[in-house]
Amino acid sequence: MLTGTYQRTLDSKTRVTLPSDFRREFDEKVCLIPFSGALYGFTPDGFKAWVDSQFERDDKHYDPRNRDDVRLRRGLTAACQTIDVDAAGRMALGKLGAKTLDALAFGHDVTVIGADDHFEVWDAKRWEAENASFEEDLLDLMFGAE
Repeated sequence: MLTGTYQRTLDSKTRVTLPSDFRREFDEKVCLIPFSGALYGFTPDGFKAWVDSQFERDDKHYDPRNRDDVRLRRGLTAACQTIDVDAAGRMALGKLGAKTLDALAFGHDVTVIGADDHFEVWDAKRWEAENASFEEDLLDLMFGAE
């Protein structure tokens, strides 16, 4: 389980160092996909499970004869890039391409958070804004609005 919040800085080669606790979960490869304003990182098996979970609703699963299912699976797998984690635990985000990095709008400072089965990399300012009301909303999130 990946947990915690870590402040990081992108180096001159657009690399970010994973927290040491996270490195133990990832061998030498990480699957990265931009999603909902952040960059999600999965193990290869974890990414497959995440994609498969997108089709689990009621008693239904992925249907290769359903055009929407095929399109969604294709889009998710096409958006994912598998990159190496070097011996120092760094990921070269530049390998994602300028278009992806521009869309994520990462500044020099990023925040890496654990999100159970994956980690997320956020622009530090964007994460701060996203997380600003969390403590206020915590009880409502846990127990529902009263």
